[in-house]
Amino acid sequence: MLKGIYGVLIGMLLIMVAMYASLFVRKDPGVERQIKVENPRYHLQLVVQSTNENFLSTFREGAKKAGEEYGVYVEIVTLKQLNVDNLKEAVEMGVNAGVDGIALQAADVSQTRQIIEDAKKQGIAVITYENNNYPVLETPMVGTNSYNLGYYAANMAVEATGGKANVAVVINNEGNDGEEEYKNNIIQGILDSFDSYGMMNIPEDSIYTVDTDMFEAEEIASQIINNPNKPDMIICMDEKCTPGITQILVDNNLVGDIKMVGYGVTKQTLDYIDHGVIYGIVCPDANEIGYDTVKQLVQSLDGEPISDTVSTGLYTIDRNNVREFMEKWDMD
Repeated sequence: MLKGIYGVLIGMLLIMVAMYASLFVRKDPGVERQIKVENPRYHLQLVVQSTNENFLSTFREGAKKAGEEYGVYVEIVTLKQLNVDNLKEAVEMGVNAGVDGIALQAADVSQTRQIIEDAKKQGIAVITYENNNYPVLETPMVGTNSYNLGYYAANMAVEATGGKANVAVVINNEGNDGEEEYKNNIIQGILDSFDSYGMMNIPEDSIYTVDTDMFEAEEIASQIINNPNKPDMIICMDEKCTPGITQILVDNNLVGDIKMVGYGVTKQTLDYIDHGVIYGIVCPDANEIGYDTVKQLVQSLDGEPISDTVSTGLYTIDRNNVREFMEKWDMD
């Protein structure tokens, strides 16, 4: 009797250990969704990062629509983390599967360029999307123009402050080649927007960079709050830090004293806008990016000339329209 009980307990323990271990050995990449059509003209692979569910689902909708319109089979492969090793594995999987075209986000410049070149040698069309951080020369790109992101974020800052403010700017910094151009474009967009408003000022020590691999919102917010040039407005162009910095403002009773314009869509960020804690955000139109990514690959495979860069739209979301987007993205 006791032996039987012990046997059952040991068996249950082994099952639990196996399930727990599987959490750590689950391999990247994974085929997350296949968008099928009858008699497809081409087989396309889109490599995406799974950390932003809203971007992923909206991107997928655009890709699905284009796949159906152009009669192509779209395979979406998700990476839990975007790095060179995972990207290389995903692309090699596509090459071995005989795909006709691949779209990806670069994990860096030099190694990603080699991954792309290896795929091109196999006769595969390759483009990048939403890839301002790491522009890869001689590879077409679909995505939001970083200058426009800065420009429209700054326009919202002007609206929020009445055209008079000391402004702190937070930009992500992954510390790799290509990042400086991205940051400079955003800053130039902000400055050009402020150009008509002599009272919108960014002090020299009020541009902050944050490592996207580390959650630094508390540290950055502390630096901003304690800066002698105390800002009236924060423009945060990092999706992860936007809700984090906002929460620090809430905790320190600074909402209203320091206004906030952010970047990217999360439920928490939209809730902050709805309650008047964040003035507004800018974010890429992921649906259009997904659609144009498939469209560009199809046109390339059809032998049609395609642009080196396709600039897609963006959204500006504030309290006037946030409910519309919350309902649209099922975040209300």
